Amino acid sequence: MNDLPDWSRLDRAGFHVTMMRSVRRQGWLLAVIGVAIVVLGSIARIWPLMAIGVALAAAGAWNVCRPAVSGLAVDGVTLIVTGLVNCLTWLWVDHAEPTRFAKWILTGGIQVVWGVRRLGLYRMARRIPLDPPAMARLETIVRALASAGARDGPTIAEFRTGRFPKERTRIGLYAEGAIALIGPEAVRLEKRSDIWIEARGTTTLGRSVKVRVQMSDFELEGEMPTADFERFELWKLGQSPARSIAA
Repeated sequence: MNDLPDWSRLDRAGFHVTMMRSVRRQGWLLAVIGVAIVVLGSIARIWPLMAIGVALAAAGAWNVCRPAVSGLAVDGVTLIVTGLVNCLTWLWVDHAEPTRFAKWILTGGIQVVWGVRRLGLYRMARRIPLDPPAMARLETIVRALASAGARDGPTIAEFRTGRFPKERTRIGLYAEGAIALIGPEAVRLEKRSDIWIEARGTTTLGRSVKVRVQMSDFELEGEMPTADFERFELWKLGQSPARSIAA
């Protein structure tokens, strides 16, 4: 077990793991949207629109099949190029209403902004050294955390945020610190001293408590089962057994 990545290496790998999950998730989204645009473009016989759909579907399929941090650049460039083409689609449509022109330009502008944001995340990811062993180990931990239930052991706590649908956050409580899976993709690692969960009252049925969760500079509010809150409190105070990340 001595060759396993330590906590500091896992912490650095957390951003890359989150970005890879984001790339895979957005890949599915782009693929579906791209196919839909191809169908609509073929029906309307708008060839630039079909080209946009093909590009989005191809980029999405690539990132689904080969998820990597470089997929952020694939997303960014594809969205910017297709966004610019979308802004000019009205040039090929001479029978559309003038209000349609504004809609295409607005849609294209949103794509460009989205693409620039993805490129910004890619530049940020490039500043953090890749650590494949640490990324693989953290991904294994996160997959186990996502598939396990709070009842499976004393080292998992869960709370939900938002309204409908509520987003689930699971926290693995380890001897070295806490690993949180926020929603389907975001991963955060926090030392025991840097994560706090404060009770803000009980819910109507009394089976859960309203909580404010503080993770360093990140804050969430939601509801947490009473048993999970008590489990976290015991871990926070060091009064419950906690397994190591190497276990």
